[in-house]
This record gives sequence, C-alpha cells and structure tokens, in this order.
Amino acid sequence: MVEASQQPWLSIIAAVIISAVGTLLFSQLAPSLGLVDHPGGRKAHLRAVPLVGGLAIFIALIGTAWFTGIARPAAPFLVAITLVAAVGVWDDFAEVSPRVKLAIQIAAACLMIWGAGVELRSVGDLLGWRSIGLSAFAIPMTVFAVVGVINAVNMMDGMDGLGGSIAVIALAWYAAVAVTSGLTLQWETALILAGAIAGFLLFNLRFPWQPHARVFLGDAGSLMIGFALGWFAIDLTQGPGRTFPPIAALWVIVLPLADCVSLMTRRLRARRSPFEADRQHIHHYLLSRGFTHSQTLGILVLLSSAFGAVGYFGWRMGVPEPVLFWPFFFGYFAYHFWITREWKRLEAAT
Repeated sequence: MVEASQQPWLSIIAAVIISAVGTLLFSQLAPSLGLVDHPGGRKAHLRAVPLVGGLAIFIALIGTAWFTGIARPAAPFLVAITLVAAVGVWDDFAEVSPRVKLAIQIAAACLMIWGAGVELRSVGDLLGWRSIGLSAFAIPMTVFAVVGVINAVNMMDGMDGLGGSIAVIALAWYAAVAVTSGLTLQWETALILAGAIAGFLLFNLRFPWQPHARVFLGDAGSLMIGFALGWFAIDLTQGPGRTFPPIAALWVIVLPLADCVSLMTRRLRARRSPFEADRQHIHHYLLSRGFTHSQTLGILVLLSSAFGAVGYFGWRMGVPEPVLFWPFFFGYFAYHFWITREWKRLEAAT
C-alpha cells in the first residue's frame, strides 16, 4: 500500500484511472444491469444513456482508499457513503419510494453522528455576539443539514457535466481547508473522491469529440456526492482545533443550496409538491436566455469557484463571521426574488 499523505498525486491519479476504467466497463454492462436512463418526459437526451457514473465513482473511492491505506481510519465515512450509494443504485435500477430513500439518508447521517462523532454542535458566531450552540437540537439539525445537502446536489444534477464539476470544485476547497488545518485524513479522502469524480467527468462532459454525455451520474452518484459534501461541511467546522466557520463552509456549496431552496419555495407557493420535478433550475434559466450548454456550465463553474473562494479566503483572512453571514443571507433573498421575477416574465412571454 501507498500512504496518500506521502504520495498525494498518486492517490488522485489512481482514483481517476479506476473511475475512468470503471465507467467504461459499467457502461458496457449497463443494459444488462438495467441501469439505463431512457429518453422521454422532461429529459433532454434523445438516446438511452448508462446510469453508472455513481457506481464507477464508488468503486474508485473504495479501491483507492484501500490502496492508500486510509480505508480503516475512514471506515465510518466509507460505510455511511456505501449505504447512500446502495440506495442510489437501487433507485437507478427500480424507482425507490421517497420514504425509503429518506430513511436511508437519515440512517447514513446517524452513522456519521454516532459512528464518527461528526455532529453539527454550533452554527458559529453569526451575529457577532457569541457562538450559537445547538445543544439538544444538534442531532436533528445534523440530520436535517446532511439530508438537505444530499437532495440539493441531487436536484441540481440536471445538465451534462454540472453536478460533477460543482462537486470537484467544492471538494477542492474543502481539501484546501483540511490541508491548512492539518487534517490529513479529511484532505486525503476529499481529493480521492474528487479524483474519482474527475475520471467520470471524462465521459460526462461535452468535448469536440463527445457532443453529449456518454454516461450519467445517476442517483447513486448524486446522492453519494451530496452526502460527502454534507459530511465535510460539518466535519471541517466542528470539534477541537477546527477554526473553519460553518458559514464559510456554506459559501463553498451555496450554488446547489440556493438553487434548491429557492426552487422548493416557488413550488410550495404555487401549491405544488416541493419535490415535483420541473425545468426551473438556474441552469434551465440560463439556457432559456440563449446561453449555450458550454457557456451555462462555464458561468456556473466560475460562480461556484468564486463563492468557494469567498468562504476559504474569508476564513484565512480572519473576516468576522457576521461579515460572511449577512451577504450570504441577503444575497440568497436577492437571488430568490430575482429568479422568481425572471421566470414569471418568461412564462408571461410564452
């Protein structure tokens, strides 16, 4: 075995290669496994696409974790993410009821709490008075936060390359936080997962020789990535020696969070289920305004990178938490009112 802390680039390269090879292999097996997304309904693709990206990423994560020797110390994380990946594969194969998926997500969050001690005990000093502890609400708020991030990432995975790209950016920022904080296991795990996603993106992004995605993440991938981001957002901000504030962690994943919360709010106001799928995500808006797929992806990747930089460098420069919180708070509402007005205007024009 190779210690990832001694050969960090080797572990990333290994994850990329295992994921890429796994993606190719599982793509060939997808029809016989029943892991194929067929066109129809709201779907933009016109041909059947394998739903095996998540499976390849999972194999790459587990394989590289074993190869680099971090599987044992990272066992609680790997066991919990296995649970999430399993229900995702099950859902890709045969639709699982929302209640079952929710129950598995809650179970994974509970494994995180009691198996690894990763728990949201404080939301930080948001108002400038003192750190706001959650006390008896710590466990339910941890579960709520993790399930929320899982579903925010899952809901945003609606365009070739988008979900994976946003995830790699967020994991890179979280890895930077872990490196700066001296949290070796966390940065090793984050970079291995980022490498695994990068291997999948070779077949999910659009290139001149690849005009459309050859493989999709599937629920296995999006749920797994969402869980990992929720885990790191909490793990890097809680406990002894952790100085990265929770509000800074939220800046790293603000794009899927804001998109999800705004969309669910609009659905509720329209007397619809907040979980009812539609085509009113931020990427749908940009496409409707005439931006190409590549331009839309580029805009959202740049925004995600910039928001992550706000969180990371705000922390490194010692920016007070309220100064990070209030722009986040008012920025969300400004975005919500703007996107709501824009969709109403577009609907009125059609």
